[in-house]
Amino acid sequence: MSHPSSHCKDSRNGLAGVTAGHTSICSLDKTLRYRGYAVTDLLECSFEEVAYLLLWSDLPTENQLREFATRLHKSAQSLPETVVSCFERLAQISPQCSIMDVLRTGVSILGQLECDNGPEESHHKRDLSQERMKAEQLLGQVPALLGTWIDCISGRQPIPWPKKPLATALLEKLCHTRISDNAANIFTKTLVLYAEHEFNASTFAARTVTSTGSDMHSAIAAAIGTLKGPLHGGANEKVLQQLIDIGTPENVEPWVARQLENKEVIMGFGHRIYKSGDIRAILLHEAGHQLDDNSASFEPHRKLEKLAHKVEAVMLEQKNLRPNLDWPAARIYHALGLPIKLFTPLFVVARMSGWTSHIIEQMSDNQLIRPVAKYIGPSPRKFIALADR
Repeated sequence: MSHPSSHCKDSRNGLAGVTAGHTSICSLDKTLRYRGYAVTDLLECSFEEVAYLLLWSDLPTENQLREFATRLHKSAQSLPETVVSCFERLAQISPQCSIMDVLRTGVSILGQLECDNGPEESHHKRDLSQERMKAEQLLGQVPALLGTWIDCISGRQPIPWPKKPLATALLEKLCHTRISDNAANIFTKTLVLYAEHEFNASTFAARTVTSTGSDMHSAIAAAIGTLKGPLHGGANEKVLQQLIDIGTPENVEPWVARQLENKEVIMGFGHRIYKSGDIRAILLHEAGHQLDDNSASFEPHRKLEKLAHKVEAVMLEQKNLRPNLDWPAARIYHALGLPIKLFTPLFVVARMSGWTSHIIEQMSDNQLIRPVAKYIGPSPRKFIALADR
């Protein structure tokens, strides 16, 4: 009898095109939609509205939104002292450690303090009300983890979470200054566009962990570890590093030629799903223009934008590849004055809404995710005893 793996579709291309499950959270058919709503319309919403939609399946009323925002703020404001103390100590010992590792560790500590052992079983069906409460807590706590860590490595005493919309509060914490309404609005759009994207690598990792019956905090920790990789969330950091490496428009064509000759991945272009262009990149590119305030201080970023435009033209001409979301997002974060090391952690803050929604969806109708592999090793061999080898 043949092994089940012998019947498996050849998936050496990273499972591209393989349907791995069902979801009611996000659709990539024709345009990106969250719970049926086109993301083009959702860009008019606050991040809290979109997070509520993903977690609770519909857009909130004014009262629901107000109460939801209050719960998120309370969670952000009441980060356990154990976590803060741990971060302060870690900042002294290893201030240069990856912020993604810090967030993963913070979530793990929160899970221990929560005594999170996974969803409770009932006689008739799983009671997921506690899981939604955990999700809301994490939606507030993870941005607070990021803000607290930046305070710690900057030598500042961690200050209370500002009583403002989540995007505004986080940006002010990270920049340590008041920000304009325009900057807050553009920053919010980046979080909305990063919030959810179907069965991407980190979401699938979270669902796989959840499928074993494990807890939400473990699934989120796995998702953060997955997002850390440069071929997933870490790509937005590489985008700006690439532009810095190129330096001037004259260097674009020889730089691209070297990357292609060396078979190096050029971050910020192409997408496994979007073959004719990423709608998120188009929307964010348009939003990014609104940051230019015509001041002299913005001139370095204008030069960066001209450089990016030249790279786009060369990539389209030579490889027929268009930008993905990471391409404009990295430049917007740079224009907002955020250091490169924060780009992927901000992705975590946004994607918490998508991850927790998928975790709860997996819990609600769970089946263990256990694919099979196609064996490509040696054919059957005769065993030889140690003395005869």
